[in-house]
Amino acid sequence: MRKAIPTFLIICILTGFLLAFQFTTQNKNASFNAVSQRNNNLITIIHDLEKEIANQEDQIEAMRAQLNDLQSTHSKGKLQDLQTTLAKAKVEAGLTPVVGKGIIITIDDNQEGMKANPNDDPNKYIVHDEHLLNLVNELRIGSAEAIAINGHRLITTSEIRCVGNLINVDMSRVAPPYEIRAIGSPKLMIESISMGKLAELENDNYPITIEESEHLVIPAYRGDLQFKYTNKS
Repeated sequence: MRKAIPTFLIICILTGFLLAFQFTTQNKNASFNAVSQRNNNLITIIHDLEKEIANQEDQIEAMRAQLNDLQSTHSKGKLQDLQTTLAKAKVEAGLTPVVGKGIIITIDDNQEGMKANPNDDPNKYIVHDEHLLNLVNELRIGSAEAIAINGHRLITTSEIRCVGNLINVDMSRVAPPYEIRAIGSPKLMIESISMGKLAELENDNYPITIEESEHLVIPAYRGDLQFKYTNKS
């Protein structure tokens, strides 16, 4: 007959199973807690990265807006510079009306001399194209910035020439008395013409007057700009 298993042995075996089960459960809980903590750390890192990316995107957007503003400001400034340059070029080319201080020279034919000497050549008593041309050149030497004859603005390609008994300024007929308007320093221009043709005309008794003006108006050039030999490059 087999001997009965002692009660104490059974209790020991049961206690061993319980301890083993508890140890296994604790290990599983510890592993689960470690994984859970790691996941929480990863979630925190992801959230922090998302915030950093959002901040960087905001900074990039702000920098783009600043760049657009700078480009817009630069474009406006460049456009204003071009407009200023164009306006200056038009003034220098005589394509816009101008106002400034200057002088008005009025010269007429010597009618009295012609009447007193009816047998003389009348060409000795009338104003010729060379007289006007010399006066214009002397005004330019005196730093005249804009010149007009009888309301016709002169430019660099303007022509003053006699056609029969008439004088043409850029294909427009002008008749005496001739009014020459010039904007610039009155002092310099008067000094320049006084040392040239003006004195000769005064000695020949041509009626001449010179007026200074603080508000002289000279119109824009009204003719066509024609170039015979110049082409676009």
